[in-house]
Amino acid sequence: MREYFHYFKWLYIILGVMLLCYGIVAGGHLAASKAAGYERTNTQCKSEERVFDYGDVLTDREEDKLRELIARREKQTGCDIVLVTLQESLEGYAREIEPYADYSEFVRIYAEKFYEDNNFGYDKPNGDGVILVDNWYREADGSIYTWFCTTGKVKEAYSDANVNHILDNVYRYVEHEPYRAYKTYINDFYHDMTGMRLFNIYVPGAFAWVAGIISAVIFMLYNMRPRRGGKTTTAVTYVAGRKPQFRTREDAFLRKSVVKHHIQRNNSGGHSGGGHSGGGGGSHGGGGHSR
Repeated sequence: MREYFHYFKWLYIILGVMLLCYGIVAGGHLAASKAAGYERTNTQCKSEERVFDYGDVLTDREEDKLRELIARREKQTGCDIVLVTLQESLEGYAREIEPYADYSEFVRIYAEKFYEDNNFGYDKPNGDGVILVDNWYREADGSIYTWFCTTGKVKEAYSDANVNHILDNVYRYVEHEPYRAYKTYINDFYHDMTGMRLFNIYVPGAFAWVAGIISAVIFMLYNMRPRRGGKTTTAVTYVAGRKPQFRTREDAFLRKSVVKHHIQRNNSGGHSGGGHSGGGGGSHGGGGHSR
């Protein structure tokens, strides 16, 4: 057993340090979650609802679970967190507001207007908060669009990279697991706003299994190798005087003969290929994705 530990001791040490760091971060995360508790100051919000599943992509139970999660995350971040799903074209709606809007802008226009019309904002109307609008309708250009809209302190906190990261995580699940996608949106936003995210990387759930299997295979291959004994003979063990003897052979160059032939060449031209050159007065941030 000690021999095996010797081979893998650095792996065990690294894993131990990683587990310790994870425990420290998780403990701090839990403590911060319990300590956080913002007081809402916006008394003009027109709706207490946060989950508007107009697209009917969630079950009633999933909607209730998201509402509970949002209520908790709002107190921890001091921000309104709104989710809207749709299943309709926004072309007519958006172009009444912005006549020359591109297809990719329709959900942005809807998100900003929806946020403003309902006076969302944790601190004041059109204040601190976010809204994710996911329209499942395929517009005339062939794409489905999603928009993540930021307002107030969230607008200042989110860079383009942060916006893309949260949308990438939503899109990782949205087609097959909408509930998981929207839960990810809420939790990722909470992590971003509370400073609990350490790395903007995605590690699949199967990573631990794959890493374990690879380690096991390497271990087995290493220990299945035949054990070789020390060499007892050499190339000169049975040679007289234990010194190798080499016979020398030489080739003598006698003469050179050169023959010349005329080769008829084809001078017809060839062809080579080449390249070819071919709202409502509020202040919002955010970004969108399409699928």
